[in-house]
Amino acid sequence: MKSALRFLSLAFILLVTPGIALWVHRSEMTHLWWVVFGSGIFSLLFLGLWYLVLGKAPFQTRRKRFGMALLAFVVLGFLASRTIRYEGSTSGSSFPKFAWTWSPRAAEAAPSVIETPPATTSIDLTGRSADLTDFLGPDRDGMFEKPTFGTDWQANPPELIWRRPIGKGWSGFTVSGNRALTQQQVGDDEHVTALDLATGADLWSHADPQTRLLLERAENGGAAMGGDGPRATPVLHNGRVYTMGGTGIINCLDLTTGEEIWSRHLLRELGAVAQRWGMASSPLVLESEGLVAFAGPDHRGASLVACDLATGKTRWTHEGSGGSYSSARLMEFGGVRQIVTIDYSAVCGLDPATGRTLWSHDWPGTFPKVGQPIAVGGDRLLVTASYGVGSLLLKIQKAADGSFAVERLWKTTYLKTKFSSAAVIGDHAYGLDEGRLACIALADGKRVWKNEKFGFGQHLLFGSTLLVQTESGEVVVGTLDPGRFTESGRLPALSSMTWNPPTVAGRVLLVRNDLEAAAYLLPAP
Repeated sequence: MKSALRFLSLAFILLVTPGIALWVHRSEMTHLWWVVFGSGIFSLLFLGLWYLVLGKAPFQTRRKRFGMALLAFVVLGFLASRTIRYEGSTSGSSFPKFAWTWSPRAAEAAPSVIETPPATTSIDLTGRSADLTDFLGPDRDGMFEKPTFGTDWQANPPELIWRRPIGKGWSGFTVSGNRALTQQQVGDDEHVTALDLATGADLWSHADPQTRLLLERAENGGAAMGGDGPRATPVLHNGRVYTMGGTGIINCLDLTTGEEIWSRHLLRELGAVAQRWGMASSPLVLESEGLVAFAGPDHRGASLVACDLATGKTRWTHEGSGGSYSSARLMEFGGVRQIVTIDYSAVCGLDPATGRTLWSHDWPGTFPKVGQPIAVGGDRLLVTASYGVGSLLLKIQKAADGSFAVERLWKTTYLKTKFSSAAVIGDHAYGLDEGRLACIALADGKRVWKNEKFGFGQHLLFGSTLLVQTESGEVVVGTLDPGRFTESGRLPALSSMTWNPPTVAGRVLLVRNDLEAAAYLLPAP
């Protein structure tokens, strides 16, 4: 009996961690690999206890060996705590990155001034570039009617226009004329920066001094994992630049000079602090109403705040379940123009003039929701998220009395977009499902295929052409259909972890991460 107990208990201890690892692998939830790491540590402790209680050596010998092993374990843990420092994530899978405690912190190693390349170029961009003034394009969904560039990159590879260092942050680029706008962290100052599209040199940079996400949220256990710096992409409108920084400062700047027109620390005014992983939502310009809307903190209350475009004064506030990491969009359902916004635990439709809630559908879950809401046909809305939250297809209809009814058609975990959004072609949706490109059927949310591993990057869709900014830094282009993804080109654009969205302005491709930025001229269509 004792022999069977010894064998079964030892087998359980040895198999529990591999079993949990298999479960995590099958569930396709990469953030749960932390559970595997934790179970491995506990398995070592239980293995020691097993030896102490059920080992074959004399008890005094077992106790002495157990004590020595436990002491060694404690000493190693103490030494590790004094010599190893956690420095965030190595990828979107949340796998930890460590550094020696005596090495400079990444933020401390960042230069106080970013060096820029000389203002010369050998590539003429006349007639080859175009304006792209909003996050993920004019519809804020990352989808465009057709490619503005050629896709056979083996026969006609993209040409490098410029490459330069850049400060930390996950902001993308917007473009107006010869200006490319982004946000970056320079030392302890947050910057909105305009670069020369042709050379990459600074045209101007607006600084918010002593403004840095990890100064404010370093101890929350989340900001460090997500990295430092601003996240949101600037929005351009009528010669002005509208931005939201990582800690909640909102700015309106002159596009030509960078001069401040108005500025507010919105979250401080609301008595709040930045969302756990920093403010990532890009401002939404409501031109007809003369307003610009900004996301609020991630707790119940001011979830979306609309400010006057000219003065920055608050005109209305949407009181909801809290802000998310998704950026609000202007859409139309039932013939009614409305803001569609993803709150902390709901999807909502709002009146752009007043912020009044037209409809709301609960979408619970404490994990972040990042993807953009995507229109599917005339009355359906696709919202996607990772971390087991589950993606939804909603049907939104207007009743005769003017009210709206929302019906959930299905929920799936076959399209788990973490930092990116879904893309729709016909009856299918595509996206980076836990880092792998996947296709689902919109009829029922079932998986059609899942294959290419691109990591937790971003993508843009041009007709049926998908341009993927992979997490490793490469840019891949190819054709999508319900049968497969057919790659037609690959560009080693960047060389380190990249979560930033790419920008295609005409034939100019702009890419960046938290270390470098680059511009490429794509081949002619």
